[in-house]
Amino acid sequence: MSDFALVRQPVFGGTGSLIGYDIRFSSVDGPGSFAQSFLSGTFDLVRNRLPAFVSTTREQFIADAYLVAEPGSVIVMLPASLAPDAEMNEAIARFTAAGGKLGLDEVGAAPAPAEAFLPHVSWVRIDSRSGGAATINAICDRVTHSKGNPKLVASHVEELDQYEATLERGFDGFQGTFFSRPEPLPAADMPQSTVAAMRLMGMARDQKISDHQLEDVIATDPVLTFQLLRLVNSAALGGRGVASIGQALRLIGRSAFLRWLAVAVAAARKSTNGVDQELVRQAVERGRLCEQLVGSGRDAGTLFLVGLFSLLDAVFRMPLDEILERVVLSAEATEALIDRTGPYADAINFAESYELGLFENASEIAKEMGVDPSKVGEYYTNAITWTAEALGAVLESQDAAAAR
Repeated sequence: MSDFALVRQPVFGGTGSLIGYDIRFSSVDGPGSFAQSFLSGTFDLVRNRLPAFVSTTREQFIADAYLVAEPGSVIVMLPASLAPDAEMNEAIARFTAAGGKLGLDEVGAAPAPAEAFLPHVSWVRIDSRSGGAATINAICDRVTHSKGNPKLVASHVEELDQYEATLERGFDGFQGTFFSRPEPLPAADMPQSTVAAMRLMGMARDQKISDHQLEDVIATDPVLTFQLLRLVNSAALGGRGVASIGQALRLIGRSAFLRWLAVAVAAARKSTNGVDQELVRQAVERGRLCEQLVGSGRDAGTLFLVGLFSLLDAVFRMPLDEILERVVLSAEATEALIDRTGPYADAINFAESYELGLFENASEIAKEMGVDPSKVGEYYTNAITWTAEALGAVLESQDAAAAR
């Protein structure tokens, strides 16, 4: 058990590419949270070889907590309220001499004490809720006239007009809930194999449906058959030499079959756009995170599907009720997804709170669900690791199917 919890939130570039992650910590150990995560390997796992924007305190920074990291892997964000003094100036000199990169965090409309550090910073994060276009432009003019000529990140981007205003101004990075709930497109549709996979998900939940009946349905779609056989033969499932869907079901069971089928559905949303790719990753991670919240007797398979489906409207650009028309979920799962009621609704509320870095709220929900709050940080990093392996296996099978 670790003494810290962390969560990552994507930072996108102007073209929709993923340029890094904002990593936020909650810790009972205070200043030691970053060091613990780095030494345990969790930090590098979560940042996924991309730069990490990490907010700091004065105590952490003057203690040289970030010098353990590889130069360039961390962009240390200094609080806007931080005033310069001899200790800070010396710490900045040590950090930048070692190749470290600095930023200013959440700069607002009023000039802040930490703007004295502008000549040394590479990034400035500006709250897009600070005001209208004129206010945002004034902030940008103030901070970009410094000798450092920093790049700009817009935080708390929640609406289209905020994104458009900061994009037009020339911001270099963007983060916020706007990117995890794109406007659904009613005319959008799914690949036929995806529709078949979703239909199979509904059938596989019904214990009255035999393995032989499932195999007959899968056999009508050669692409899906090939993908699933490649998937269950992958290293992620132990490379068991599975030769048929029926054999796969007998070896791994319905629950694992359902889970892998659900991952294949999410991964079917192919795109070179970093926002879309991150949405798929987040949907699968949320499914795996929710699956581990079984403290009060909830079904793990239903928890996984509820978590994953809670983001499929954004993944497929379709209203959720239209997606659910294509797959038969349990009444409890449907209630959680559509009405946010019933025994599985708390799992979605927990995941959303945790992903936003609202750790106290997430802990309270976990307690109410009968889950040990001290375990949720471990569950989150488990979800990231599992998703990387699962999506890798699924995408490999899809690429192989496309090459045939």
